[in-house]
Amino acid sequence: MILLKNPMFDNEKNIHFIGIGGIGMSALASILSDKGFKVSGSDLSENYIIKKLKKKKITVHLSHSKSNLKNIDIVVHSSAIKENNVELKFAKKNKIPIYSRAMMLADVMRLKSSITVSGSHGKTTTTSLIASILERSNYDPTIINGGIIKGLDLNAKLGNGPWLVAEADESDGSFVFLPSTIGIINNIDLEHTDYYTDLNHLKRAFIKYAKNIPFFGLLFLCIDDKNIVEIRQKLSSQKIISYGLNTSANFYATNLKIFVKQNNFFTSFDLIENLKRKKIIKNFILPLVGKHNVQNCLAAISLSRSLNISYTKIKKSISQFQGVKRRFSILSNKNGNLIIDDYAHHPSEIKATLESLKLISKKKIITIIEPHRFSRLTSFLPDFIRSLRESNSIFVLPVYSAGEKSNSEINSLSFCKILEKKFKRKYVSLVTDEKKFFKNLEKKISPGDNIIFLGAGRSTIVAEKFCKYLGVTK
Repeated sequence: MILLKNPMFDNEKNIHFIGIGGIGMSALASILSDKGFKVSGSDLSENYIIKKLKKKKITVHLSHSKSNLKNIDIVVHSSAIKENNVELKFAKKNKIPIYSRAMMLADVMRLKSSITVSGSHGKTTTTSLIASILERSNYDPTIINGGIIKGLDLNAKLGNGPWLVAEADESDGSFVFLPSTIGIINNIDLEHTDYYTDLNHLKRAFIKYAKNIPFFGLLFLCIDDKNIVEIRQKLSSQKIISYGLNTSANFYATNLKIFVKQNNFFTSFDLIENLKRKKIIKNFILPLVGKHNVQNCLAAISLSRSLNISYTKIKKSISQFQGVKRRFSILSNKNGNLIIDDYAHHPSEIKATLESLKLISKKKIITIIEPHRFSRLTSFLPDFIRSLRESNSIFVLPVYSAGEKSNSEINSLSFCKILEKKFKRKYVSLVTDEKKFFKNLEKKISPGDNIIFLGAGRSTIVAEKFCKYLGVTK
């Protein structure tokens, strides 16, 4: 009898990642390299992530070329890679096995019992909180995250423990096939309209994801979200544990307060566990602000309790959580001004982030927004406008196209004009020249004002450059 060898367990395989510099792709590349596979990759420019991969002796080519695939056994590509990519075309022509990122993630997840975190928003922070709690509770988890966990300075780690914690990306629908033992749904908000036709299509995907949880697994739902409440009725066969700010949840938070300590911002809250009997655990300290972050934290707490981690360890881990790179990251806290870098690029995320900033702002909020994708700006234009209400001044960076063709109907200039018309009392400016922008922005800042850069593309680079221009760091 001939036994077929699963390529995932044959670590003599050479695996090449097209688009290795992406946060999700780099995580898989790192895990497989640690597992003993020979890993290489390609991308168009070097970044912080690629530098970390090179330190692990992973070969990274800063261009796409057929020559990069010499002696390669498996090719992995991200959803951002187009069909006409020269490496992808070469792999197809030469019959090299091709995996999407989701396919490879699913195979890697089969090595362990898996915890997946899904939802339209908050996945990275929630995954990071869970990973941090398990790490500090000596569970030694394997981690595959969509952001750099500051306290661990990584987005991926191969652990020796039985659990794998991964972020489940819903953007192309492939998350429904992930072999999750435990699943979390934070929220459901219409997004990725290039794949999902409408909200009902998106809901059906989350229902399929939830039904993929085995009978011996658990599903955690945030019942503050109306769309989750609606799909819950169709999940009668799953064992569900609920969390949120809603007092009917199995785990809910109350008595939320924001305070400042040593120029850092914290949220304190009391936790009510309402399972077999009601328990009150007082004074959790979360080094983040905003109700959405408390909800993310509740997901991590409720899941950790299902693994029998004590409240003492959970509270200590949460209080020591240092956040995630580019999630409300404070680049500078000097001269009475915060300069913040944040990944928010969907209207709901922008709204939640600015509302959180409002809670800790003494004076004006100056927002620098980088619209993400022409299609998203077109689809959610009214929502983008509403999301910026808390801003006193708005600077608009060029649209981050993410590979899309430019759009003459809606772009940074037209978006600027719409904002000027809608917010007649707010200062709105289009950024066309970086040096002039820095001078203009500096003039706009008064003591007590807070400045936030929002976007998923170059905005983080612009934020860091502005800090250097001012000569300030945290």
